[in-house]
Amino acid sequence: MRDKLTRKPCMPALALLVAASVGLAACGNDERNEQAAAATKKVAVTATEAGKQSRLSIPKSVPAGLVTVELTNAGKAFHEAQLIRLDPGHTPEDALKVIAAEGAPSPGWIHVAGGTGPAPPGGKRSATQRLRPGNYIVYDAPFQNEGQGLKFGVASFNVEGEAGGGELPKATAKIEAYEYGFRVSGLTAGKNTIEFSNTGREPHHVIAVPYRPGATLAEVRKAFRREQGGAEPPLDFENTFYTARIDGGTNQITELDLDKPGKYALLCFVSDRKGGPPHVAQGMIAEATLR
Repeated sequence: MRDKLTRKPCMPALALLVAASVGLAACGNDERNEQAAAATKKVAVTATEAGKQSRLSIPKSVPAGLVTVELTNAGKAFHEAQLIRLDPGHTPEDALKVIAAEGAPSPGWIHVAGGTGPAPPGGKRSATQRLRPGNYIVYDAPFQNEGQGLKFGVASFNVEGEAGGGELPKATAKIEAYEYGFRVSGLTAGKNTIEFSNTGREPHHVIAVPYRPGATLAEVRKAFRREQGGAEPPLDFENTFYTARIDGGTNQITELDLDKPGKYALLCFVSDRKGGPPHVAQGMIAEATLR
């Protein structure tokens, strides 16, 4: 920021004041992250393939409260770790029927509970969040593998104990989802640690896709309107990155590795609980310029 004071003797004092305030903020963030790390339990998820079947490994029992889900991709395809909590009396098979009925109503006993977006072959992803006690599945079906014939993977686990408190670690960027849009701050080209929050009532995720050269937000919006009949969006889907889905009123700290500078479209392809078109067809699109 340009100093409005014109007398040169003021500049050193101003510089010292700015440096001191930045230093205090950094120390505060570091202290918060150290405290969060000390209070956070690690949950290791490993993904690979067995023939054409995705295979997931996760401990059968996971502690409730603040956890870091760490996905390691030991396979040759993309893999993700979407967490889903099930109310008592419902099974993983029940959940898979709901997942398969894309765009159909989603019953109240199934809850999208975060986890990680996809990791590339040999890569890793992580997310820090709170887990409520209950019965869960972890589900893997990243759309980057479309056309490869790889079947989804699923594994069951229990979250046990008290949910407890504790603060999430500090993020360098924020993406807030709501009905039907995004509020974004702090995103830059490269690896971003983001606080992804859902302040709406419907479940949401965020898919970040670079624009193709010369594309505009108006063209992206037009391509996703329902009446356009599936026109090809002017986006580079070969370089897509996205988060897990989270329910309304929840948040997590996760990563978006946006390696290309330039303009990105932020999209949500989740449908309302009552069913219907994906949120992107209802205008849930935002633009972010990364430098």
